Amino acid sequence: MNLSNRRGMLFIIIGLVAAIAAGVVVFLLSNNIATQAASQTTPIPRAPTGGTDVLVAYTDIDANSVVTSSMLVTATFPADLVPEDAYTRTLGVLGQTAKTKVFAGQMLLKRQFVAAGGRTGASASVPKGKVLVAFPSTDIINSTGAVQGGDHVDILLSIPISGTARLDAGAGSGTQIGEPKTLVSQATLQNVEVYNTGLWTPPDQAAGQTTPQNLKIITFLVDHQEALILKFVKDSGGTIDLVVRSLEEKDSVDTEPVNIDYLVDLYRFIGLPK
Repeated sequence: MNLSNRRGMLFIIIGLVAAIAAGVVVFLLSNNIATQAASQTTPIPRAPTGGTDVLVAYTDIDANSVVTSSMLVTATFPADLVPEDAYTRTLGVLGQTAKTKVFAGQMLLKRQFVAAGGRTGASASVPKGKVLVAFPSTDIINSTGAVQGGDHVDILLSIPISGTARLDAGAGSGTQIGEPKTLVSQATLQNVEVYNTGLWTPPDQAAGQTTPQNLKIITFLVDHQEALILKFVKDSGGTIDLVVRSLEEKDSVDTEPVNIDYLVDLYRFIGLPK
């Protein structure tokens, strides 16, 4: 083979090596890019953490019920999913009274129970600073059973007002003693929590012994001042109605008192003399 042929062969070999090297580089770069893209879109699995043994409800635990060993069972949860106030030993929860209903399979938390000395009265589930007020209710919406425990309602009152009472939406400086009474409707307490409707049934009483829906009683969970307002509303002799609030509405709403003058002006029932 002459010199020129050797040089040609050498160039061919060098070209093949360069092409192979370039292919390897392109392959490595594309594989690296694909790996980086996959790592950005695919979550990296977390290393398993140690489990923690906690107490869960073996059966439903009703509110105001005293906890017994037959209601409990142990289960293991990942340590990072266990709240700080979860019960890990039966010694701490046995004999406690449930403040709210705990369903079977739920983890037992200290915030759900109270040391009531074995008592199952309503006071065991009433938060500190709150009181229960039993309220007679013959309005239509409560009579239908539409209001249930846990709902929030506004209390509307229509009451005949006379004497020295000041009417903000009426006769300016107020009516005088001896004048006819003016019927006025206004919202009183708002966003009141309903604790129960009908007769409260102790947890150890068999179902069916009472007919709560036939009793026109509703129990509210309020603070001490609101309890006094409710008493005055009840004793005022006026007509009371309830309206059920949406779960998404928490704030109080400003309303204007309504009397006959308000309706006449708003809907123009009659033409007043000039």
